[in-house]
Amino acid sequence: MPVYNIIKLKNLSPLHIGTGKENYDFSSSGLHSDTLSSALAAIRATQGKSGDTEHFIDSFIISSAFPYWKNNFFLPKVQGKIKVRVNGEDEHISRKSLKKIAYIEKGIWGELSKGEEVVVEKWQLKGQFLVSHNDFDGVFRKNVNQRVFVPRDGEGETEPFFFEWNYFHPDAGVYCLIDCEAALLPEIVSLFEQLGDNGLGTDKNVGGGKFDVETDTIEIDDVVDANHRMIFSLYIPTETEITALDLKNSRFNLLLRGGYLAGSSEENFRHLKKKSVYMFNEGSVFPVKMSLKGKIVDLKPDWNDEKMHPVYRSGKPFNLPVKI
Repeated sequence: MPVYNIIKLKNLSPLHIGTGKENYDFSSSGLHSDTLSSALAAIRATQGKSGDTEHFIDSFIISSAFPYWKNNFFLPKVQGKIKVRVNGEDEHISRKSLKKIAYIEKGIWGELSKGEEVVVEKWQLKGQFLVSHNDFDGVFRKNVNQRVFVPRDGEGETEPFFFEWNYFHPDAGVYCLIDCEAALLPEIVSLFEQLGDNGLGTDKNVGGGKFDVETDTIEIDDVVDANHRMIFSLYIPTETEITALDLKNSRFNLLLRGGYLAGSSEENFRHLKKKSVYMFNEGSVFPVKMSLKGKIVDLKPDWNDEKMHPVYRSGKPFNLPVKI
């Protein structure tokens, strides 16, 4: 059974992840792979290591962040219908509950990845989660607070707005899978530790998105007779891969990625918008047996300034074989 390195984000303080829109009353519950790799590269650049950023991002593959609860790890649901039947319940009744599933406990996921049908009990359907333990009480809860915007120049009127936080259970958090050379792993862990001190998401200056780091490994069943590849991160295919993917027989969703240069070291660039790119998102599956490589793109805006720097976004997918 293959063993993979993982990095756990523990003891998470309240977290707000922007959705790319100018509103705060909804926080994304997902931390995508391109956000994580870019955040690590940005911290590395503050250490004077900005000359080889593209090479650094190309030197590892990281999954998006997925939930864990106690010693139980969850993996993303494959796009499309899953082979799950609820014991004693008609399919048309359970269909709505099964559609809500986004994350599946690793043991159950392993059975589904081999093309097997899984029969579960009604209690195992916990909103977005398909679980194996009846004492599961959630990874996080959402809470919306009312806040007030005060103009920095002291002029103009204050404006109330709503702000949503994700509050994590003390025994829960998120983790990501890492594929890199053994010699590089300590540097990546160190960068994650600094990222945990700095914080993720919005309102880091008031303690948002802080976390502790723990390394671990995870075993994921190998699928000998696999006929698809499933991605666990955002993915931008190479031109060669686009031809081979057979999109007509694939299951996928596309996610538009862009946003502002909020993390730029040049303060006068932070109001600028990056170029946008569509990426295949987590859970997408393609009827190919080859490992997918993906590519890195530069979303640097068209801005006539000699200080403008590249804005790399990794579309290299963490992908595994599955049987559909």
